Amino acid sequence: MLAGCVCVHHLVAMKVDQPVARVAHPQTARKQTRQQRRHHEVSVFKEPGSEFYYYRVKIHGKRFKRSTNTTTLAAAIAQAKVIRRQLLEDGQARDSMKRPGFASVGDVLKVWMERSTAETRANNRSTLKKWVRSFAAGDEEAVSMTRLTAEVFERYLQKWPGSPQGRESTWRQIRAVFAKEPMRWYKQAGLVLPDMEEFRAVKGKVKAREKLFKGFVPLRAEVLAEMDAAAEGLRTSADLEERKVWAVYALMRWCGLRNSETTALRWEWLVRGQKGYLWKFEVHRDEEGNWQEPKGTPGQVPVRTRLIGQLRWALKSRRSGFVIPRANKTEADELASRRINDFLRPWFPNAGPKDKKAYDLRKQFGSEIALRDGIEVACRILRHADIKTTWNHYHALLNEPAPL
Repeated sequence: MLAGCVCVHHLVAMKVDQPVARVAHPQTARKQTRQQRRHHEVSVFKEPGSEFYYYRVKIHGKRFKRSTNTTTLAAAIAQAKVIRRQLLEDGQARDSMKRPGFASVGDVLKVWMERSTAETRANNRSTLKKWVRSFAAGDEEAVSMTRLTAEVFERYLQKWPGSPQGRESTWRQIRAVFAKEPMRWYKQAGLVLPDMEEFRAVKGKVKAREKLFKGFVPLRAEVLAEMDAAAEGLRTSADLEERKVWAVYALMRWCGLRNSETTALRWEWLVRGQKGYLWKFEVHRDEEGNWQEPKGTPGQVPVRTRLIGQLRWALKSRRSGFVIPRANKTEADELASRRINDFLRPWFPNAGPKDKKAYDLRKQFGSEIALRDGIEVACRILRHADIKTTWNHYHALLNEPAPL
């Protein structure tokens, strides 16, 4: 009877408000039963691509569809009966496939992309759409916001197949779309949203996060010597792309920059200090409103004069613009993630394909600063927002108590 269904429909006859009088003739009874089902019927079914049962309610010729958010047929039928009874009592049966008046996921994401200036706003959008696809078939942007409930969100996080850190990242990205400030944007745009307080109260943070940090173990001297020698071969290579890989290696190894900071670095950020040159990182935005410095943490990082000359010679870069030339941001991300990690893979044979071993170069730099000058100096040069972050990585080297 219903198009798009993948299983046999289960029609559930309901009692109407007025009980049907008993009749002697069976044909008359069957006729009244058919009329009752036609005007007050519920169809429970599954749709392609969804593990949950849906129900379509028809009341006095008007039909609408809902997801039961359950994979059990009996529970779906029971839920359909309760919802139908409530709709009859409240008079809220509608003929729309989504609840009229409430915004859709696409409406929310449109405002989010227009108003948000976060560098990860595109990632937030794709993460939210991926979650919606897990429980709704068809166009995820057409799904009503009433479907985004705390129960469905918790079930999605509980079934997360990846690491706890990946689950927490997904939780943070989705919740960011419905933080207090974005909710004000949606209200100003005239969108009508259901109450999201219960949704925002869902817990997804990794418990006992401090246990994830067991302290950084410095690389062995012979490993560092081999890596430095191989990197020097890249610096003198005739291939510009190989020299770019060396530049990322050098900026992480001897300046302690993050992966993304190496390709975002500009010559305009180079300043002359009292004791030498410094990379000066400031919190500011460009003309499009994006953060110029990826982490948004201010600070100054010392740089050797010899390294500046090597960068200018190897990259043939100008006096202004990006230190490492790039055609676009995609090329920069590829250089700072996959290519530098592929170069380091021979020294980390047990590392997985997604392990960011290049980050160990920054940690190695931080360990050298911490051993020489202490935790506080390392925190300032590494530009950690909290000194506890620095302590988590290097307390085992210094045997220092946790900071207050």
